[in-house]
Amino acid sequence: MNFVKTTIHFQNSSKSWTLHVPAFLFTTWPVMRIFVVIGAILFLAQMAFTTVYEGVLNLQLSERQKLEKEIAGIQGTLDYLHYTSADFFKDENLLFSRFGLPSQDEDTRKFGTGGDISPEDMLQRKIAPVFQHVAGLNESSVQIQGKLASSEESFLNLNKYMEQKLAQWRYVPSVSPTTGRYASSFGPRVHPVTGEVGKMHQGIDIANDRWTPIFAPCDGVVEIAQSSSTFGNFVTLDHGNGVKTRYGHMQRSIVRPGQFVSRYQVLGYMGNTGRSVGPHLHYEVWVNNSPVNPLAYILPNDHSVD
Repeated sequence: MNFVKTTIHFQNSSKSWTLHVPAFLFTTWPVMRIFVVIGAILFLAQMAFTTVYEGVLNLQLSERQKLEKEIAGIQGTLDYLHYTSADFFKDENLLFSRFGLPSQDEDTRKFGTGGDISPEDMLQRKIAPVFQHVAGLNESSVQIQGKLASSEESFLNLNKYMEQKLAQWRYVPSVSPTTGRYASSFGPRVHPVTGEVGKMHQGIDIANDRWTPIFAPCDGVVEIAQSSSTFGNFVTLDHGNGVKTRYGHMQRSIVRPGQFVSRYQVLGYMGNTGRSVGPHLHYEVWVNNSPVNPLAYILPNDHSVD
């Protein structure tokens, strides 16, 4: 092998270093330069790739932190809805029980929620915790939606029930037909005109000035509007379901048989007609052809059921 002698002199020194370099290195130098250039290019490419990768990685980490923050917010909202809905369902059960209706149990509300998880979804959840968290949020939201949908159906049924009850209560005589003082109660008494002892008083007497308005205590149809020697000018209303009300000793009635009247509609005015010793209203309530105490139907403070 041929060698080339090379001497290296150190500046400001008498020392030198002699090298014997193989001659083929000088013949292959152009090729080596090519490898050096390629190496430099690869180094620069690696540096650029590393810089881009770190930038993308930092961006992804930032986006993930943002996503985790949003997921935490959604989780907080779902937790709030969960606890709020629990109180709501408790109030719903209380409302149903007050109307004597069966309430739904927790298992019924959970019906239709959950289900099997496919192997692909299970694998994805195990690989990425974020997917596991999102899947949990989705299951919670679906469960809450199922509960609310069940409650919506229950309230629709309750609304129908209430509408039916209100339709019935419209025909229940729940308010006083006039104002004044109670002059005579329901039951046996001494008749104020004939003096008969133990005479059954089938209603109550409410005394006030002549021409005091008399109102219908609920919706109904005028069955009788005429005059008699005993009750003077009197009116009978048929409210359906076997319930009727009667009004006697009126100064004047302003309704006619067959007329439909609404609660608080004026039927006539208080008077002293018929067998009476002073201006008052004789008021009766009949249920299934039997007289009952009207006070049992009059709500306090003039409240009505509707």
